[in-house]
Amino acid sequence: MKNRRRADPAVKRLKHRKMPMIAGRFVTVLMGGVLLLGAMLWINDRMVVRSWHIDGDPMLSHAVDAALQSMSMKDLVDTDVDQLAQVWLQNMADMERVDVMRILPDKLNIRVYARVPVALWQDARGHLHLFDRQGEVYRLLGEKESPDLPLLRVSKEDLPAAHRLLKRLQQQKLVAWSSLSEVRSGEQYWQLYFSKGASWMLPFGKEDQVMKQVVTLLKQPRWRDRQWKVDARLSSRWFIRPARHGGVI
Repeated sequence: MKNRRRADPAVKRLKHRKMPMIAGRFVTVLMGGVLLLGAMLWINDRMVVRSWHIDGDPMLSHAVDAALQSMSMKDLVDTDVDQLAQVWLQNMADMERVDVMRILPDKLNIRVYARVPVALWQDARGHLHLFDRQGEVYRLLGEKESPDLPLLRVSKEDLPAAHRLLKRLQQQKLVAWSSLSEVRSGEQYWQLYFSKGASWMLPFGKEDQVMKQVVTLLKQPRWRDRQWKVDARLSSRWFIRPARHGGVI
């Protein structure tokens, strides 16, 4: 027969005294949690969005308005400004930026900014995509869209370099940006086609330097006010010929 240790009566009495205290703490914490949850639900309900004002691009403004109208829940959680902005940027390809501000207790002020396309990019399958001023391809061209933009016939890998080339071209003050019609990339050089048959051929890796030299040259009285085909691929010798109308327009 095994010996059993008898519980100390003093320890038993101490445990019995602590139980009401523990139970009381538990009830206090539980009630506090219930009150906090109730307060949060009350605030969430009071902050339901009931009106909004949208400024900016008309088409994007209409799309954002429709998105808000379609939301079944517009309480504080569902209309978190950062969350709304993130969802709209993901779902609306033409949106470059959106600022959302909450006006307490139940209004939103929204400002939308549209992407600015600067070119069309033709992929390997011949599909046309819009290319923005940040150098990003952001969506396919719609069937009914026909923007007057230059065409980029370059590989996907050459798009960052093409973006830098376009930025440099926009900065020079000789050829109007609107006259650019097409950009192609060969194995070792760029081909830029302008209106009235003018064109430039520039070597890869030296675009900035060579373009600056071409612009400086064509500003001289001898070359000014005429259209030219410039082949600047060779550093030792350039070929400049009069442009003939009927080229790439």
